Amino acid sequence: MQITLPNGQVIEKVEPTQQNVVKIKTNTQLQQEDAEVRRKLSDLPDLTNVNIISQVLCYNLYGLSLQDISTVTKIPLENVQTIVMSQDFADYKKKMLASIKELDEGDVRNYLSKASKRAAEKVVDIMQNCANPKFSLAAAQDILDRSGQRPVDVVEHKMKVDNELRILYITKNDNEKKQLENIKPVDAEYEEV
Repeated sequence: MQITLPNGQVIEKVEPTQQNVVKIKTNTQLQQEDAEVRRKLSDLPDLTNVNIISQVLCYNLYGLSLQDISTVTKIPLENVQTIVMSQDFADYKKKMLASIKELDEGDVRNYLSKASKRAAEKVVDIMQNCANPKFSLAAAQDILDRSGQRPVDVVEHKMKVDNELRILYITKNDNEKKQLENIKPVDAEYEEV
């Protein structure tokens, strides 16, 4: 689209595209985000009776920024950064996350084991009552596999050895040393089985 300016100059109107648009948050949005962060800080449990590394770890796992952790714990930001970057902190966090994951996996296993009887009944029902032989056969095979009647898996292992084996005999006797030095290595042949 062309636009004619009052001075007579003609210019092309450029339509804005979504790629060039940058959304800027309003003051109200920024205030709401700040209130949410402050509400988060006020909802935090009191960890004053826990050691510093545990406090920083808990707040870190809770999702707080290092600045917020510094504010809550009243530890200088530089010290919080040092704690978070330490190997002890990394090890402690790894162990803590592993124990949380293990607990969650235990909950999932428990949930699935409670439903396992109904699932087994459903598979047996499909095997017995399904009109489609494809699904009946799959259910029957699944039942056999899970009851220990699975066919034996045959695995073939092949190994090729490219390295050589040398045995070095060390002695203190000079005559034996000279005899050993005169022995030339012999290539041994082997056959793959």
